[in-house]
This record gives sequence, structure tokens and C-alpha cells, in this order.
Amino acid sequence: MTLFELESGGLQNVGCSQQDLYNYKRDMKKTVDGHDANMLYEYFETEKVKNDGFTYTIEKDDEGRMTNCFWADATARKSYQYFGDVVVFDTTYNTNRYSMIFAPILGVNHHRQTTLFGCAFLCDETAETFEWLFKEWLKAMPAGPPKMIITDQDPAMTKAIGIALPNTHHRYCMWHITNKFSEKLSALSYKEYYEEFKNCIWNSETPEQFEAGWVEVINKANLSGNDWLQNLYEIRERWVPAYVRHIFSAHMTSSQRAEITHSFFKRYVSKENSLLDFVTRFGRALARIRHNELDRDHKDINERPNLKSMYPMESTMSELYTFEIFYMFQDELFQNTAYKVMATNEDEHRVVYAVHRIKGSGSRVHEVVVDKSSNHVRCSCKMFECAGIPCRHILAYFSRMQIEDLPNEYILWRWTKSAKAMRVRDDLSSGMKQICDTPLLERRNRLFQLASTLIDEAVVSEDGTQFVEELLSSGQKKLCDMKKVSEDGEGSAIQVSIICDHGLKEPLQVRAKGCGKRLKGGKKKAAKKARRCHGCGLTGQSHDKRNCPKLLSTSSQNAELNDEDDDDEDDDDA
Repeated sequence: MTLFELESGGLQNVGCSQQDLYNYKRDMKKTVDGHDANMLYEYFETEKVKNDGFTYTIEKDDEGRMTNCFWADATARKSYQYFGDVVVFDTTYNTNRYSMIFAPILGVNHHRQTTLFGCAFLCDETAETFEWLFKEWLKAMPAGPPKMIITDQDPAMTKAIGIALPNTHHRYCMWHITNKFSEKLSALSYKEYYEEFKNCIWNSETPEQFEAGWVEVINKANLSGNDWLQNLYEIRERWVPAYVRHIFSAHMTSSQRAEITHSFFKRYVSKENSLLDFVTRFGRALARIRHNELDRDHKDINERPNLKSMYPMESTMSELYTFEIFYMFQDELFQNTAYKVMATNEDEHRVVYAVHRIKGSGSRVHEVVVDKSSNHVRCSCKMFECAGIPCRHILAYFSRMQIEDLPNEYILWRWTKSAKAMRVRDDLSSGMKQICDTPLLERRNRLFQLASTLIDEAVVSEDGTQFVEELLSSGQKKLCDMKKVSEDGEGSAIQVSIICDHGLKEPLQVRAKGCGKRLKGGKKKAAKKARRCHGCGLTGQSHDKRNCPKLLSTSSQNAELNDEDDDDEDDDDA
């Protein structure tokens, strides 16, 4: 209403009230009621006409009701070609009026920003549905399966990934697992031993170190009978860093990136949206995310990061890496000066170096191994393998060997400014075109600019105003004639929008695993029970300051003492 007021020069010139707008929205909902799935199908078909890189699949049941839907545009498919080595998958709920499960497939780009590889609406969270989604997604992507996929601990997802992505390492979200320690352990055990558990999980470099540390903490805490901890230990290869550091993960250990993205998208969509409304609103949110990527690209081209030293390696990598990755590399390069490198073992095949801090007792010693035949260097911390950035220990070795430029094998292409420079080929067609903007909006903006300039020049005189009015009236009459010809079927550039029946019915209401009352963790339950009285200061009491027995007894004693004092004063007066 504010926009209409500004456009027309006052509320009195708008021609309708706020309630009229609400009524119009209500009537439009009634008009499209029952056609939601058909309109979504038409929207996807329109997008495919605009750009043949757009792909989608809609599933329906025996009654013709829409059940599952997957779609991906050209930009998402190209992004997978560049950054599809690690994928994060998570589901969220209540995103549309049918409560269908919205399942975006996400990754991380060369700026360490979230990027999208495809989306889906799902009718349930069974292994069969997830398997269908992953297979459709792989068919749409121009490259092979990812090296790693990160999800939460869902049995249906685990089964589906094992079938659809057998060669992809499936990793469980670390945040979800470590966050449950407070619920699955007693308050005393959690307080005394959680830090030891955390140290064992995060600081173990090898499976043997983890297993020895885990057994030690379990025995010390007397938790050998805890079934949850036993189950965690049995699936340790899916979540403990020591077992997965050799696989590239883009420095991600959890699916929180997906959850943060969900919270961002929910600013644009709600559970009141129809399917078509959801997709169009989601497109607006996605455009903003992609615009942020373009901003970073622009910054990388036109700006230079701040350097901390005169190292030739630092200067060279500042030109290759993106800002975000360079600053991570710069920190490792800056820290390497605090480490000492000593050769400890050598044979005909390799040389082993011990790397440790120069100052600080008890610091961990890392092993850097150099292969003599290939000159390949690897570190026991495996930072380069999992994050794609050489660690400070390898850089300390390079510094000792006076290697001024980082060897090419330690420069991961996906982290560089040129990560998107290669051309993407589509296996489904001859090639992928760049995503195109909506021609309708382009034409509308062009006409608005022309009309605005014309009107501004005409309103300064009465003759000019009359001339433009006649011109617009004549144009409006001609457009009506063109529209009439179009309705008669004789052809025209103007088309009338008609909702067609494509045999799709609206989906049934979905009840997902995550809906319903949210379960509270042990901390929250304990916090609710532990009520504190501000009178006596005790917690877990059924009273408060107003009816505290201690305060009441103190008040009665004070009253008795006051009465005795009054009696004494009366006796003195007598």
C-alpha cells in the first residue's frame, strides 16, 4: 500500500483500500485452489524453455497426486562441477502448506560460502524416497558422485546413501553427536569427563590413539555399561575425525551449514506458501546468496589482501587463493616460524622429520614424512588431505629446505580465484548456457524507463501532457486489438495465461519426523525443575520468596522481638 501511495502521489489517488488488497489475495488463492501441482509443473516447463540447463522430475502416485519433486537449475549444476567434492544434506519441515519436506543439497564454494546443488520436495523420509532423490540428483549433475556426504544420524539416509552412493564416504554430523553427551550422560559424569571425551575425539590423530584414549576415559568414568556410548564407538568410522582425515571434507565436520541455510531461507518462505509460491520465493533467496558470491568474486579481482611478511610464497599465494582461503593459509605460514624441524629417521625410501614448537613444554610432536622418489610430503595432522590447505608443519619443512614457492601439488584448484574458469560440459546435451534472466522483467523494465522519461518531459506543459495522453490511449487501443486477435487464434506476441490440467493433483498433507512437540534435552529439563527460591537461596524447592518458610519464620520471630521491646519500653515508662 505504501508503494501504491508513493507511485500515485497520495492515498486518495490509489483507488483501493488496504482491505481490497487482502480480498484480492484471498480471491486469487481461491482461483488457483486445486491447481497448485499443475502450476508448479508449468513453472518448471517455462524455466526449461528459458534455459535447457534446467532439469526437474515430478513423481505422482496411482491417484495422480504429486508425491516427490526434484529440480536443479543450470547454475546449481555448474556449481557441482566446480565444488561437488563434498556435499551436505539435511531436511527441514513445515516449509509449505502441505508440510512437504524440503531437502536442499548443499556444498561450499571457493569463498567457503554455501552453494546449492539441487532441491527437492519429499512426501516422507523413508530410505526408498531418499534413494530416489539421490539417484535423480546424480543423473542431473554433470560430474560423478561426491567424495563425502555429511548428514545427521538418520537410519533411512544411511541406508539410501549406501545404495545410491556406494563409493561416497558417509560422515555423521559431529555437532549433533557431541551435543547429545549432556543428555546421555549423568550430570556428574558430564561435568567431570566431557572435556576428556572432547580431547580424545578432536585431538587423536590416528585411530589407534582414539581407541586407546576412548577406553581410558570410559574406564575412568565407569561408563562401560552405557549403551549410547557403546553404539557411538561401534560407528566411530563415520564420525570420529581420526578415521576420516584422509578424505577431503572442505574443513567441514557438521551439517550446521545446512541448518544455517534453512534459517536464511525461512526469512523468505513459510508454511502458508503454495508449492509455486514457495519455489518463486526460494528463487529470490537463492539469488541473494549467489549475488554474495559475485561480490566476493569482484573483491578477489579488484583488491589485494594484506601481507604479514616478505615471504615470496605469501605474495604468490595472495594472487592465487581467494581472500578467505588465503587468510587461512597466511595464518599457517605465519605460525610455521614457531616450529622446529628435526630429522629422526631415514631409509632408502623416505625421511621422517619431527616437528614441534620451539617454546612451550609438552607440545605435541608431529611427523612429516618425505618420499625420496617423488618428493611428496605428508604430515601426521592430515590438514592438507581434509582441508586442502598445507599445514604449518609442512610449511616449516619447506622453510627449512628453502623452498620459496609452494609446489603445485599442494595448491588445490577449487580454492583458487580461477576455480570457475573451466568450461562445464553437460552429459545430457551439447553444453550448458549461462542462466538467463526473465525476458518478461527485462521488457517491463525497458518500457518503464522509456515511459518514465517520456512522462517527465511531457508534464511540464499542457500540450505535452495532452500529446502523451493521446499517444497512450492510441497504444492501449492497439494492444486491445492485438489481444482480441490472439484470443481468436490468429497469432500474436501477447499470450493469455490459462491454468491447464496436466493430470497432477495436489499432494496430501505430510507428517514428517521432525514435526510435533519439540523434545527437550536433559539440561533444559533440569533447568525447568531446578526452581530457585530468592528468599532462602535453595534450588529445587516448591516455594518461592512470597511463601518461603525461612522468611516467614524470620518475620514471626522479628515480630515477637518487637512486641517484647514494646513491652520493655512500657515497663520503663511506668
